Amino acid sequence: MKITCLGAARTVTGSSYLLDMDHEFRFLVDCGMFQGNRQIEQRNWLSKSYKPRELKALFITHAHIDHSGLTPRLVRQGYQGPIYATQATCELLRILWLDSAHIQEMESEWQTRKNKRIGKKGVDPLYETPDAEAAIELLRPLELEKEQELLPGVRVRFVQAGHILGAASLLMTLRDSGGEHRLGFSGDLGRPGQLIIPDPERLPLPDTLFMEATYGTRLHKSRADSQRELMTVIKQAYRQGGNVVIPAFAVERTQELLYTLSAAWRAGDLPADMPVYLDSPLAIAATQIFRAHPEYFDDETKELLANGDTPLDFPNLKFTPSTEESRAINEHRGPAVIIAGNGMGSAGRIKHHLKHNVWRPDSHVVLVGFQAQGTTGRLLVDGATKVKIFREDVAVRATVHTIGGFSAHADRDELLAWLGGLAHPGLRVNVVHTEEATGMAFMEIAAKRFPQVEFYLPRWNEVLGLTSAAPTAAAVPAPAAPSLRSGQVSARLAELARRLERGDLVLGEERLHALEKALRGLEEGAAPSGEA
Repeated sequence: MKITCLGAARTVTGSSYLLDMDHEFRFLVDCGMFQGNRQIEQRNWLSKSYKPRELKALFITHAHIDHSGLTPRLVRQGYQGPIYATQATCELLRILWLDSAHIQEMESEWQTRKNKRIGKKGVDPLYETPDAEAAIELLRPLELEKEQELLPGVRVRFVQAGHILGAASLLMTLRDSGGEHRLGFSGDLGRPGQLIIPDPERLPLPDTLFMEATYGTRLHKSRADSQRELMTVIKQAYRQGGNVVIPAFAVERTQELLYTLSAAWRAGDLPADMPVYLDSPLAIAATQIFRAHPEYFDDETKELLANGDTPLDFPNLKFTPSTEESRAINEHRGPAVIIAGNGMGSAGRIKHHLKHNVWRPDSHVVLVGFQAQGTTGRLLVDGATKVKIFREDVAVRATVHTIGGFSAHADRDELLAWLGGLAHPGLRVNVVHTEEATGMAFMEIAAKRFPQVEFYLPRWNEVLGLTSAAPTAAAVPAPAAPSLRSGQVSARLAELARRLERGDLVLGEERLHALEKALRGLEEGAAPSGEA
């Protein structure tokens, strides 16, 4: 068994892992789109390496585009198997994929017009609406905490990840002729005490774990401090007569902001004449899905509903689904809160609002999520004095705020606490969904905390081996020790060292001791043992 890291390897985007069950069949865990600068987004066009026509199944941990957004392209290239996810994830994917297809079509149309003006060929979209619709037809919802064998020798169990509505960690028990291997995927881990969503649960103990470390070196502000900071910014903008512009991801981050503003309105902290515009058709649709699935809420949110409160609604809130309504926001005189996608400020309606507000000294831009390298949001975080929006340089005179406590990702200590319940001798943790420097630093911290665990930071397209648990001696007799010449032994040891360094061979503690014993024997002139 082996696994290829097709994405989220030393970067925070494009999550996807190709599992090869001894060449008998293949399947994917996640199929995320690469998002960020132009260089990394070029990887979206290399999806033939995912072997879409050979895949038997696709498992999606949650609906965010960096974990799911390349799926319609695989369908475009011939994938026809089932797509497994939780019920809430399936419902969110129905709107996210259609929205993403529309974006692909629009960007292709724009680039084609630009190319033709300079005598170049047009460009095809990554995928189109019919591809998204075909992908939606393949969705198969699964229940949390219910283990099922969905492929031969592959038992699957989704566990609450606490990240967004329907998000799950995934445990796969893989069986082959050599035994069983328990393979875990954290997915994106949420934070304890997060608004709306229940806390993340730990997986049953895996042998190998792919663990996200997006914020592996950072500590978030507390949720309460972040909520107070947001309200302080809003009140300051209200006094100045300016706008508060918030780039927000349509799923989860937007709903947490609405939850916070609804609580502020109930407490009398939100100015009664300050409108809050939710200017994103996708976020509006996602909010409706949240409202329709209270069974996924945490106990606190369920209690609000039971008391007759509406935690995702309040009188100041105005939905603006149409283009005309969106444009009309720019005609509004007086302070307002404008929430629009996308969360990194690089696409969608938020670009228009940044263009109209980022040059104004009385405006405020509030960034409440991860900002990838090369995005408009990251430039603002890094203190840029101007940003390019719609190919036009715009001066940055607005006050830029970064409020990390709204993050749906666990921070360093929360990641370590979650991992602490899984750490055991022989566990191998592949650190993923993190930038390289952050991943290296997190591994150093985690290795000191959990010396019994082996950590590794995979590279893009790297192939890693998965070793089944050794069968018992009674089940499989040990082979006779082969007779090897010293040259053969040296060559095999060199190859073994290369495989261990590359990470495509994983040895448990028992086998490492056996190898060590065999090497000592060679040093002392003894015959090589079959244990090695």
